[in-house]
Amino acid sequence: MVVGVIAVLWLAGEGCGGKKETIMGPAVLAYPALTSPQAVIQAMVLAYVRRDAAETGLVYDGAYQGLSVDLTAISPNDTLAFTKADEVAHVAGLGRLGGGTTVSCELYPSLARFRDGADPPGWATIQNPLGAIEVNDGPTTYHVDPSTLTMEFKFAPATPDSTSPTDTTWKIVRWLEVKN
Repeated sequence: MVVGVIAVLWLAGEGCGGKKETIMGPAVLAYPALTSPQAVIQAMVLAYVRRDAAETGLVYDGAYQGLSVDLTAISPNDTLAFTKADEVAHVAGLGRLGGGTTVSCELYPSLARFRDGADPPGWATIQNPLGAIEVNDGPTTYHVDPSTLTMEFKFAPATPDSTSPTDTTWKIVRWLEVKN
């Protein structure tokens, strides 16, 4: 049950632990400027893997609404709703986990953007941009397999934005995950 897995990942991120440790890879990538929906997804994934709550707060709009629905569940109560504060708290919780914890998230190379006619003017949608997500805290590995999910991220532009070379920045304003 995906909602159960998402909830377990959520709880893993809310757990207590030692001080935050920085994960260093072979090369330290800078966060991309939030000048396109694709760049926002890249920044979100990088912030998640780095367990960077501050950067996570930058990619979500203040009016963000996330929803995880499990259509295979027997109980209709298997729906979880998330706010920007929830997403930031989750990543902060991952950051509090000990140094032996690893976080990984695959990003598909093709991040096709499209316009959903039901959205407000200017919004953009990217569907299924993420591959497997995994949090390993030592004794337990929490894994989300996207093959049974449909994920949809919706983005709202902010224009004009003097901090952007394109004069537009983007934020995640909606997220929907459906277990089929």
